Amino acid sequence: MGFIAQYNHDNQMLEQRYTSYKCPEINPYIAAIVERLNISSNVKKAIIAIDSSMRYADLIDHDNKATALLTTDLLSALFYRYMAEEFNVGQFKVLTQAVKAQNMWKSMFKESGDQSLIAKIETAFVAPFISIQDSDMQRLIQHSSLNNIKSRCSIE
Repeated sequence: MGFIAQYNHDNQMLEQRYTSYKCPEINPYIAAIVERLNISSNVKKAIIAIDSSMRYADLIDHDNKATALLTTDLLSALFYRYMAEEFNVGQFKVLTQAVKAQNMWKSMFKESGDQSLIAKIETAFVAPFISIQDSDMQRLIQHSSLNNIKSRCSIE
């Protein structure tokens, strides 16, 4: 069973256990990149889980808060579970640092609308393993939903 099938199976189990949980769609651009990486399947699943969690967190609003928080919490727990399998301290540090960095870049982007941050935000979890110049990385950046957000500074 491939890593995507394993990830989907794990999420089906969570959906059965937690009736209000619905696994968000995997970003196909991230999946295409992760598929090519020369890393263990547990780290591939961890990248998919944390990327999905962080993207879903951006969608939290008043109407879906309880369900969305459950979803992000469960996906974060999957990330840590996957990282504990065949534990590699170096990869763990790289990916947990990427979470911190992405949070910082998202905050900066929200305040400034600085378009140069989009590439960093979108590629945070895969950039440690592949060149930003890779065509799939460029495709990921080009298809970012952040490209449609205008700077607060330009609106005011």
